Amino acid sequence: MTEEESKGLDLPERIRRSLASAVAERGAQARVISTQARSSMRPPQGHLVVAASREEIEGVRGPSRVVRRLEFYKTPYGPVVRLAFTVYPEEGEPLSAGTVLNVSQVSGDAALSGLGRQKNIYLHFYVVEGGDLEYAFSKEIPNVLEQRQEAKKVLKMARDTYTETPDDRRSFRRAVSLAERQFELPVPEPDK
Repeated sequence: MTEEESKGLDLPERIRRSLASAVAERGAQARVISTQARSSMRPPQGHLVVAASREEIEGVRGPSRVVRRLEFYKTPYGPVVRLAFTVYPEEGEPLSAGTVLNVSQVSGDAALSGLGRQKNIYLHFYVVEGGDLEYAFSKEIPNVLEQRQEAKKVLKMARDTYTETPDDRRSFRRAVSLAERQFELPVPEPDK
């Protein structure tokens, strides 16, 4: 894994404010953002935006191990896909967060299909400061073949579940409400 120097992503104001507010209410947060140049014919790239307090973000700067898990939940209201991760620094406390992807929306479907295609995943870390986000640093982690295949499998299951769910019963909010009872953090490190 490498740490990349950049200025971070050009996040829309509504996402910046929403993330900052969520961190203030519930602690560290993450969102998957798909990016693509307007003139590009290439598919969008998924980026993971992580927002937390300055102490939490600075605690995972430098060498660390990122462990992630893609989770699929089938509910009576439709599918829920969750990307959970924990950053384990060489010294100090780990940082954990997760985000849900809604395959009924283009952004959620594109983000999940990107996880099935990209050879690297980019994590962009932001500090919440004064109700807004301040870019701190980025990390690039490999998205190995096994993980890409898992993402493709989860995408197919989510699309199939969405199609099988009757229109009048579909509710992503209710689906997340049921699924979140099973959400767990941190993502444990695999045996070394």
